[in-house]
Amino acid sequence: MISLFFPIVLFTKFEYLSIYLLIILIINLNSVFKFSSYQKNILKVYITFGFLKRYFFDIRNERNINSLNSDIFWDLQLFFLQLKCNLIEDFSYNFQFSNNLYNCLTGGPGHDGQINIGFGPLSKVMIFNTDIWIVTLIISIVLGLLVLSFVTKFKLENNLFSLFLVISPSFIFLFDTMNLDLVIFIISCLFIYCFKNWNLIFLIILSFFSMLKLYPIAFIVGITLFNFLNRNYKQSLISSVFLLGNGFYILYNYIFNEFSLTEKPYAPVRTFGITSDYLAINKYFGYEFFQINHVIAIFLMFFLFIGILVFNKESVLKPNITNTFDKKVFIICSPTAIVIALFANYSYKLIFFFLIASILEKTLSKSEKTIIYYLFFTSPLILIFGISGGYSFIEFLHFISNRLCGYYFLFLIFKNLYFIFKQFTGDDIYSL
Repeated sequence: MISLFFPIVLFTKFEYLSIYLLIILIINLNSVFKFSSYQKNILKVYITFGFLKRYFFDIRNERNINSLNSDIFWDLQLFFLQLKCNLIEDFSYNFQFSNNLYNCLTGGPGHDGQINIGFGPLSKVMIFNTDIWIVTLIISIVLGLLVLSFVTKFKLENNLFSLFLVISPSFIFLFDTMNLDLVIFIISCLFIYCFKNWNLIFLIILSFFSMLKLYPIAFIVGITLFNFLNRNYKQSLISSVFLLGNGFYILYNYIFNEFSLTEKPYAPVRTFGITSDYLAINKYFGYEFFQINHVIAIFLMFFLFIGILVFNKESVLKPNITNTFDKKVFIICSPTAIVIALFANYSYKLIFFFLIASILEKTLSKSEKTIIYYLFFTSPLILIFGISGGYSFIEFLHFISNRLCGYYFLFLIFKNLYFIFKQFTGDDIYSL
């Protein structure tokens, strides 16, 4: 089934890819696909060429583009434009591929007035004096090669979920934007899996990014927490110094330099987080669009969800992580996931849930796995309903069911943190 239909959907019906992957994963729960060496390699080839086709051909022809302004890699272009504006006050730039004109003083589509990307204080100090598009392309190619190297080296076995995350809607959305989040995510993965003893260097890198974004400080919280639970008090003290220093710097700029700690996007098809969801229901759907069938749908979805949990009550109340290294990854990544889930964020930040999801998926029940699959392969809803979305009842159902899955994933994080803290009073099970 995968060999036959996967390349057809991937190469000709990309907008249906996430639904197809979701169906494959659910089917795989009851009949695990057995892959020969040849089939494993051909699946990786399909993903690699599908990835290349999207960015070399589809985007240029504006097919399935995840941008309001028909741009590509727009966040990275906008970041470099901000740095250029720090150097040349009245600089103007045409975005690729839309050719929309942006000026440092007057702004452009979606940015009225002076260019301000909403990053941290360092974004107002750094300067950039090179061609924006050329550097954007170079960085995008390097990051793309790193992603494809992961695909080619991935040990498939029966772990389809982790491999499919590379072509999930949130990852594709992130790669389309080429937001700095992708750089932070890749660096975090390299530190956790490849350069395990480079703690100090990683803390310095995270400190740099925390001056541009808020959430990297949550990684420092995770590292500090892991060192403390592992009874490595020397490393815990070092990471605590970085945590306090970064916390003070962020708080100082928030109070005295009027830098906002977080943005507040709320479009249901492309955002995630409790704050985003509240704003989406309150402002986007709005009470004027709320009908009795919406209320009935919410109650039905809620009770269906409760029924699934009651049916799996034995697994719901048990810890899901037993492997020692998995515990390390979970502890380091959990604070970041919690911060992202609590505030308002674009859905491409779901990539910071990927490592946790891959760990939890190993031991979850079939119902719980289905919940996780639905979360990651319908977030964001852009590929299904378009970049702007709408107000249809079907879209509302997807939105509510997707968010319930997201909150259950958040419950899984808190539940497993509880068990880890509970075990901390016993033997030193965290030594690596």
